[in-house]
Amino acid sequence: MDTTNRFRTVHLGSLWRFAGVGPGCLVGVLSAVVLGASGAADRLGVGTSLLIIAAVVPAVALPAPLSFWVRADSEGLTLSRALLRRRFHWEDIAGLDMAFGEDPDSDAARLTMRLRLTTTPATGRGPLIGVLGLAPGHRLRGTGPRRLADLFTLLAVNGVPLSDPGFANRLLAAHGLHPLVPGQDPPD
Repeated sequence: MDTTNRFRTVHLGSLWRFAGVGPGCLVGVLSAVVLGASGAADRLGVGTSLLIIAAVVPAVALPAPLSFWVRADSEGLTLSRALLRRRFHWEDIAGLDMAFGEDPDSDAARLTMRLRLTTTPATGRGPLIGVLGLAPGHRLRGTGPRRLADLFTLLAVNGVPLSDPGFANRLLAAHGLHPLVPGQDPPD
């Protein structure tokens, strides 16, 4: 499979499941302010105004996880989150950090993935790619998301080192995929 001359896109909505809730609530509150300030709430009535606000929140929140994706081409990687797009050249990407830890609220095991960049020399920290809940002992729950396996494949094919290739290979194996060697095209 030739990945150098065509776009490859991985949708990461499964890693950003509740990302739209905050913006949805914010737009809902702004809608309430606008309805109240314009006098529309008085004309429509409280019940109708509340229904409008209640409809706005899911209308904004539900599509948000579908808009989280990574697209690769021969020159670099484009990370898109809702309305924000950032472009990174391959030579600026030093790797994918995979930090295993616990959720501070629930103590549940999780994996936090973040790009490591050469353009931020002090910290090397780049944008957050996603957070994945894990089973106790930092093991996969079932097979793990297929899209995460696709992300690992996409990065490895383009020579981006993963901080824990063993975890990536276990995820790939759980989906029946072969472990990848950085820079090698995946088998068909």
